[in-house]
Amino acid sequence: MGIKSKIKRWFSKKLKNVLEYEKLPVLILPTKNIEVGKESFHNGNFEIRGSGKVKIGSFCALGRDIKFITSNHDYNFAVMQYGFYKKYFQEKPKNANLQTNKLSIEIGSDVWIGDNVSVLPNIKIGHGAIIGTGSVVTKDVEPYTIVGGVPAKFIKDRFAETSKKILLTSEWWNWDDEKIRANKDFFFKNYNANE
Repeated sequence: MGIKSKIKRWFSKKLKNVLEYEKLPVLILPTKNIEVGKESFHNGNFEIRGSGKVKIGSFCALGRDIKFITSNHDYNFAVMQYGFYKKYFQEKPKNANLQTNKLSIEIGSDVWIGDNVSVLPNIKIGHGAIIGTGSVVTKDVEPYTIVGGVPAKFIKDRFAETSKKILLTSEWWNWDDEKIRANKDFFFKNYNANE
């Protein structure tokens, strides 16, 4: 076998590995619109619509095709479209906010958001919450609760109040790596056992 054949086989094998490679979650990095804690990941097609900010805590798991909507329309006037007022009057009504509002979304730490979820402006998702696949989040989500649906509604608590309090009080997501490693029992404990 010649060198050309060996190189072809090597490249062919590498290309096959790349094409068959299961895509790992992608680390979320800060941008002008994203503030993020440590070790939060998404599975692809993560979109922020609008010019507002999205704050994501640490150790979050975000699914594929998630939309964070950080703008809204001022619906208090006859027409909601900024371009209409600009075209016909060259001004907007007094006190109107017809341009994109810079609204925000805040996501706590240890939050899991399923695939195909939309989160509307000015929403707070508490620490440890779970958002079911396909949900539209229109209201704040309490810490350690599970919500789902359109609009997203309370399904159940993730833990009993005692466990929630332990986890929230610990603020373990702010611990450094050394402290996390030193507290293995804390993380390996089943917080739903005997509740």
